[in-house]
Amino acid sequence: MKPRNHGNALLVELLIVLMFFMLAATVLMQVFAKARNLGDRARLTAEVTAEAQSRADQLYAAEDPLAALSAMGFVERENAWVFESPDYITRVTLEDGADGLTKQVLTVQDSAGETLLTLPCSRLREVRP
Repeated sequence: MKPRNHGNALLVELLIVLMFFMLAATVLMQVFAKARNLGDRARLTAEVTAEAQSRADQLYAAEDPLAALSAMGFVERENAWVFESPDYITRVTLEDGADGLTKQVLTVQDSAGETLLTLPCSRLREVRP
């Protein structure tokens, strides 16, 4: 009987195991990258929500909304007031209704243009006869 050479079988088995670990590492890297992106998006959304709520409260409390927007750093563009930061854009629209209601809507979009949140901050204004 001839002696068998098991060296080739061992080499094939090692290659299969190595390919399996490379595939598992690739999948895990994709999973971790997606988790990091989701975490960054959640952090941005939390920060934006807190800041937008603060701005909406300031706008609601202001006697003169236009002066308040200007003081907060907003710039008037295309029938809206816009504040741009590196990560997001905040847009405020103001509409005066005939019923004495000033409708103010604060919208925050990320840098890709996707809306993160919308906050209405309407209030009654004094109507003099």
